[in-house]
Parts: sequence; C-alpha cells; structure tokens
Amino acid sequence: MERRTFIRGTFLGAAAFLAGCKDRQRLAQARPNVLVIFTDDQGMNDVSAYNGDIPTPHMDSIGERGIRFTQHYAAAPACTPSRFSLLTGCYPQRSLHSLDEVIMPGDTFHLDPRETTLATRLKSVGYRTALIGKWHLGSARPEDLPMHHGFDRFTGISGGCIDYWNHSYGPDPDWYIDNKEAVEEGYATDLLTDHALTFFDEQRESTQPFFLYLSYNAPHYAKSTRDSLPENTLRVSEFKHNSLVAYNTLQAPKAYLEKFSHIKDEARRYYAATVANLDDNIGRVLDRLKRNMQLDNTLVWLISDNGADPQYGGSNLPFRGNKQDLFEGGIRIPAMLMWKSRVKPLQIINQPLHNVDILPTLATICGFTTTGRPVDGIDAGEIIFSNRRFSRKMFWQWGNKGAFREGDWKYITEPKRHMLYNIKEDSLENRDLADLYPDKVSILQKLYADKYSECKIR
Repeated sequence: MERRTFIRGTFLGAAAFLAGCKDRQRLAQARPNVLVIFTDDQGMNDVSAYNGDIPTPHMDSIGERGIRFTQHYAAAPACTPSRFSLLTGCYPQRSLHSLDEVIMPGDTFHLDPRETTLATRLKSVGYRTALIGKWHLGSARPEDLPMHHGFDRFTGISGGCIDYWNHSYGPDPDWYIDNKEAVEEGYATDLLTDHALTFFDEQRESTQPFFLYLSYNAPHYAKSTRDSLPENTLRVSEFKHNSLVAYNTLQAPKAYLEKFSHIKDEARRYYAATVANLDDNIGRVLDRLKRNMQLDNTLVWLISDNGADPQYGGSNLPFRGNKQDLFEGGIRIPAMLMWKSRVKPLQIINQPLHNVDILPTLATICGFTTTGRPVDGIDAGEIIFSNRRFSRKMFWQWGNKGAFREGDWKYITEPKRHMLYNIKEDSLENRDLADLYPDKVSILQKLYADKYSECKIR
C-alpha cells in the first residue's frame, strides 16, 4: 500500500512538474518582444497625430494600430533624468549618482549598479536585450556603459548628442558598435536603424523574446566643430569645448531639406527635415518587423524623452512651456503604443501616465519582478487592455522648480511663487488658480514636499 502510494505520489509530482514546465514554456512563448522607441526633444506639435505641422505617418501608424496617449508625461524636462526613469521605474531624485541632472562632458555621474534596469529585469526572464542609440547615463568609466547594466548589445552614442555625420561631440568621437568604440560613415539616424534591422533579422528564427531600446538621438540638435562642418548643417549657437570653438547645429539630409523648402524659419525647416527622416526610419523598423513576421507579437511603445526646444526648431504648441520647464510643454510628450495581437486599434486614451509606469507595466506583461529599490511607477495594464481609468499622482522636480499632479489639479512651485492649474479645464495653463484655492495649494504643496523628502538621496 505504501509502495503504491509512493509510486502514485511520485507520478503525480512528476506530472505536476511537467505541467508546470509546459505552463512556463507557454508563458515564455506568449511573452511579447518589446520595442521601446525613444525620440529626443520632440514636442507635441512635432507629430502629425497630435495636429502637429510635420507629417509623421509612420509614428502616427503606431497609434492607429493601437493607442494614442494624450496625457503621457516625462519624468523631467531634460534628457538624463527622463532616461533614468524610463529604465528604472523610479523618479530621478532616487538616483544614487546625480542622474536628476543632465550629464555633461567631464561629469562622473553614472547609473549605480544597485539600480536595476528594465534590461536587467527582462534578461532575468529570458529576453535578449539591446540598446541601439543614445545612452546618456554615464560614460566616464567603462563600467558605466550599457553592457554593464543589462544590455547584451550596445550600438550608438554614450553621451548627450553628437554631430550626425561625424559621430562626435565637438572634436571627441562617440560611436559604439557591438559594445566597442568604432568608426562608421553615414547619417546617425539611418545607421541606428540599419543596426536595428540587423538585430531583428538575427532574432527572426529565435524562440528567445527580445527587448530593443531604440533610443534615437533625433531630432535633438547636434554638436559640431568649426573646422569640420558637413554640408546641410545650420549653425544655431556657439560654445567652447576644451578651449575649442564648437557649435550647436541642426543637420539633415539634403533630400529632406528640399522637402521642407517652404518653411521660412530656417531652424524649423532643419528640425522638420530631421523629424521626417526619423519618421521614415521608424517606418523601416515597422516594415522589417512585419516582413519578419515579428510585428504581431511585438509590443511597441513610442515616446519622447521630454518637450522640444524652440531655439532648435521644435514646438510644443499649443501647450505652455518648453524643454527645461515643468509646464505642460516641457513634460507632456507624444506617446503611442501598439501590440497587434493584444491591443485594440484606434484608441485615444486620456488617462494620465508617466514614463516611470513603463517598467511596472512590462513587469506584469513579461513576467519579471520589481523587487529591489522602490519603483514609483504604476502598472498601466488596466487602461491599456480594458480602458479602465485609475487614480494617478505624479511628481516632478527639476533644479529649483517642482510640480505635483493629483487628479486634474497640478501644482507648480518656482522661487518666490506657487501656481495651481486645473488641467482638465485649462490644459494650456493660462489661468493660475492659486489665489482662489489656497487650501488646494496647501494640500498639493505638502504632497510634493513629502514625495521630494522620500525620494531625495543626497
């Protein structure tokens, strides 16, 4: 009797084990590929899906095949902190090494190994991971680079911006291919797309899901030296780099500049040409995924890192504020999502979301944990899959400015003044209600101060 019981128990245990293995296999097979497309300094008026005046049919198609978000926010109105939050799910103020500021040449700020990235988390559940494009989270030491933070492959730019043709920050080269410094000829946006297509092709026959962080430097301005200005370069402002004269420039291929010859403002013309080239490259990405039969089970999340800078041709209209501001123009960004096999097309979602929400949302979808340091984001699956709204509080701090949003109310603090806006009724932030609702100001001021105190490491 005991022997029969033992045999039966062993059989049932083995069956349960095999069933568990099959469940895990099914889960692994069901996990989508993940493609995050991060554009650089692109405002709401720079995407035609948001009534912008630059045609972006390929970007628009992502929202048409899935969701166009109307209230998606960046974690900060500048590059480094926004990228930190996307990859960690944390507000920039939790950074252990000053990533709530923009990293400039010579800075030693970096992503701490104790801060677990989205790439590391996806890799832990079987994903192949790659960053193709801009890093900007530390490069003073080799161990600061992406391949030491969960990425199997890094091809692109380690710093904040480069000359699109020479691939250098002023005179300093900054171009990597497969984790090594390299030299390559061509326009940066085109080259990054070429590498992305190669990555997709390599994954075509693989049963391993992939995560590609396709972080374009476009349409951010370029850094060029006086002695090596390529054709089709517009000098916008001058600066000194290691005692050498250099320029912030705008650069675009000739054919795209000709396409926008009707735009009188020169900076806007170059910027529009850069965006149009970027859009065509995103079209190449989507087309290759479709041809490889990878598109149906690839979750694509397109997002800008922050609002645009009008000095360099970008536009956040109709919203108030620009890059470096905590008004809507600096932090409300174009964002769209598609996953053909799971997400219904032609959705427009007004639910406020934040780029810290991307990591916890993918945690549920892809099956990884968010253990470790605190994650500030919220799983947005219920709005993505069921269109069920949820309560959302959001916090920002940038230099000596701060903001907090609860529901439709947004509080902004700057030196010597506090502002209050009802975003539902006044998304353009034309009417400051602080004097009319002092109690609401006090409540949001305390929520902001408490969150700032909780997050601030230094």
